Amino acid sequence: MEQSRVSRRGFVAAGLSLPILAGTRTPAFAGVADGAGTGPAIPEAAPPTVLPAVQRFEAGAVAKELVPATRIVLHPASARDLRPAAEVLAEELVAEGHLTRAPRVAVSRNSGPHDIVLRLGEVDRAEHSEAYSIVTDKAVTITSPTAVGVFWGTRTLVQVLRSGLPAGRIVDWPALSERALLLDLGRKYFTPDWIKALIREMSFLKMNALQLHISEGLGFRVECETHPEIVSAEHLTKAEVREILAFAQKYHVQVNVDVDTPGHMDHILSFHPEYQLVLANGTRHSGFLDFSKPDARRLVHEIVSEMCDLFDGPVFHLGGDEFFPAPWQGTGPDVVSDRTAPQLVQYARDVTGNSSATAHDGYEFYMNELADVVRSKGKTARMFNDDVYPGEGVNRVDPRTQVDVWIRWNSAKPNAGQYVTAGHQVINSNGDYLYFILTSEGLGTGPYKNPRGIYERWTSRTFMGAAGSAGDYHLPEHAPVFGAHLSVWCDSPSSMGQDEVARLLQEWLQVFAQQTWGSPKPAETLEEFRARVVEQVGTAPAARIRD
Repeated sequence: MEQSRVSRRGFVAAGLSLPILAGTRTPAFAGVADGAGTGPAIPEAAPPTVLPAVQRFEAGAVAKELVPATRIVLHPASARDLRPAAEVLAEELVAEGHLTRAPRVAVSRNSGPHDIVLRLGEVDRAEHSEAYSIVTDKAVTITSPTAVGVFWGTRTLVQVLRSGLPAGRIVDWPALSERALLLDLGRKYFTPDWIKALIREMSFLKMNALQLHISEGLGFRVECETHPEIVSAEHLTKAEVREILAFAQKYHVQVNVDVDTPGHMDHILSFHPEYQLVLANGTRHSGFLDFSKPDARRLVHEIVSEMCDLFDGPVFHLGGDEFFPAPWQGTGPDVVSDRTAPQLVQYARDVTGNSSATAHDGYEFYMNELADVVRSKGKTARMFNDDVYPGEGVNRVDPRTQVDVWIRWNSAKPNAGQYVTAGHQVINSNGDYLYFILTSEGLGTGPYKNPRGIYERWTSRTFMGAAGSAGDYHLPEHAPVFGAHLSVWCDSPSSMGQDEVARLLQEWLQVFAQQTWGSPKPAETLEEFRARVVEQVGTAPAARIRD
């Protein structure tokens, strides 16, 4: 089947336009909350209305309410680990209107009937490290083996309190280890406060990772001391990055970063044209790195090393996409191949010592070398799947590198299952569903590239079967999925402002959070989901984004 002439950041088909939701408790990523008192109690047998829905709920008979004497109680053994969660919760209980002043955070082995107890401990019948339970008996007690699990329990509690606290026991856990959003900061500058508000909203939905795509053809958006010449006029200073990281840590969202190479380097290479790839016929690719040149590789290593030192997230994304031609680009003299880029072939043969090595083998060696830099900094390397071909050539991508699976051009290309079989952890970033794209005509659309497609069709095991919404590939149940991420790509950065992005992105976050948590869906259709869940749960409580 012939593929459309489109690229990852912009392949768009005719489809649905996004509705704008009304009825949320606060505007998308708002800085100030309106008051939110406790509403009518949920019937005893009904599970609480929260987003994402909980895995398990057992109704009980002991009803609770918050009173001026309510405390947040921490057991002495876990007080240090859980105090940050207690302080966030205390602030939110006031912002939501449940209390007129922040409850006292007490360290004690004893609790009263109106207290909220946060404690570390095992959760029965739930072995995931992020699992938590909420039990309403002598007090309201949130338990998890980890601080992050306790924090997720407080997210559920805040949501439940908006419609009355049901009596009983909640046991909850996520299906995926990573539930993430990629933000294309390279093309479009977003302010630090906007990013913090996004983190707060993600955390409210138990999304736990934000990937900042800081380098693209249109810009490099973070202060860089080793190569200040590449930094765009609008950028995050290192001080601002550290503020964002501290805020994210408070909300248990990991902030990972990516520097996309050897393609998508137009901006960086505009300052270093000597490292641009020049093909045999003289064609100069302004965004492609000639990685056969030692100084070109050194440039990338220095930038990546500095960003590794700045960002504290456990993953560094290396990019690696769209360097070799997609099927629809053909094999002509202007695309990268063994015939058109003999210097890459020679590099591959030199570094592998194999006379049969190809330009692709050289690419794999380059990516592995870069992954070694990342691992030397204590981080996990990750790359897009475009040119990861297990079992082909004389070289291979190191299986320790995670594979971010956004594309499968056609059935001749590897599927997600083959990456798992080759030893890679896989991340699902299906470009037919999970791409929120700013285009020259506004928000990109497609038959499934919208909240309805995500909620009603997509699951964490639904990978692309063929590009252009031409089919799905369902990863077998025995094969593990590490995580999934929704992507905000700013192909046309000026097509909408950051407030408009926030407004339209809100529903995408909500449906994605439900699908990646993996609990029983609270409604079959998007319309039912909006009416039954979204309008009741609302958006994140307002909290200070500046101390």
